[in-house]
Amino acid sequence: MLGLRCLFMLLLMLSTVGCSLKKSTEVYTHLWQTWEAMDTLVQPDFPDAPPIILIHGWNGGEFTWPDPASLSRLEQQLRRDIYLFTYRTGIVANRYPPIEILEEKLDRFLGRYPTVDVVAHSMGGLLLRQYLSHHPSDPVRRIVFLSTPHFGTHAARLLAGLGELQAEGNIQAQEIQPGSDFLWQLNAGEGEELQGHAVLNVYVAEHDWFRGDIVVDPASAWLPWGVNIAVAGDHHLGRRLLELPRVLDFLRDGRLPATVAPMPTEHKAWLRFVVGSEHLAIGFNDSHVQHIDAQGHARDDFTVCCKARSGLYPLGGSTLVLEHVQPGDVYLFHPRRKGCPAEVRISGDALRSPERPVVLKEWLLDAP
Repeated sequence: MLGLRCLFMLLLMLSTVGCSLKKSTEVYTHLWQTWEAMDTLVQPDFPDAPPIILIHGWNGGEFTWPDPASLSRLEQQLRRDIYLFTYRTGIVANRYPPIEILEEKLDRFLGRYPTVDVVAHSMGGLLLRQYLSHHPSDPVRRIVFLSTPHFGTHAARLLAGLGELQAEGNIQAQEIQPGSDFLWQLNAGEGEELQGHAVLNVYVAEHDWFRGDIVVDPASAWLPWGVNIAVAGDHHLGRRLLELPRVLDFLRDGRLPATVAPMPTEHKAWLRFVVGSEHLAIGFNDSHVQHIDAQGHARDDFTVCCKARSGLYPLGGSTLVLEHVQPGDVYLFHPRRKGCPAEVRISGDALRSPERPVVLKEWLLDAP
């Protein structure tokens, strides 16, 4: 029952269009007026200045951002055109394309401009990073990430499960789960795709059911390869773009904040086991894992990703996602594979880093 209640709350928070007490005719009229106003945004007013491209996230769209009138005022304030990049996405199961396919659509969109600045919300930030990792001659100058799950979101695990109710599933939800093949390959590059770009990463420090960002926790949102700032609010920072002065300063003249957010205190680890010279990942399930804390208590704070394919280029095997990794903790793994040790013992210290809250580690086992 608790799981269903949590799922309902997540669906409610992720929905980009809230319930309305207005009559249907009023809503209908307002939507048409909004689309009319959005049409004016596609008209270039400042063709000699690099435009600002807004990329929405999963289940997002044009309504991720401030209303068209507010964006038009921002255009005049910054003396820059603002354009919206959109793509197919949604909560319900459908044949939505994976992020690796969407990057080519983004490439075609950005290819018309010599220089751009980009503001990307939530999964839109992952799409941008994927694009940058395969397009070294990109036109991107400055990047703002808003509430981006650089290391995944557990909300996607719930919604990937919901997608399994239909044959198509929800590929995008599979890809943004912690430990997915897509996110492993994206983050294994150590932020190389961001080199040569000015990067401002904005996230919400609060993370619980009653306030803050209930979709992306700080450890996942914190970016090791950029300037991080924490703000108050919820997951929908895109709607509050005009209320973020440090972001506007950065877009205006590239000025980065003098004060940055410290690294979150929670530590996590993504662990994959490989065997022999071919580095074949071994599949695990949670019955093969034990977590013993420093007080000798068993903890059940790990998950296995993923039940279904989670990337266009699958790695094979599974990722163990370990939460709340503390010094003095011990993890016991039982590969149950011929030729491998019966038990592998790894300390929590070996799975932590002073430089980042989430560590990716491949653990080489004895070859069979």
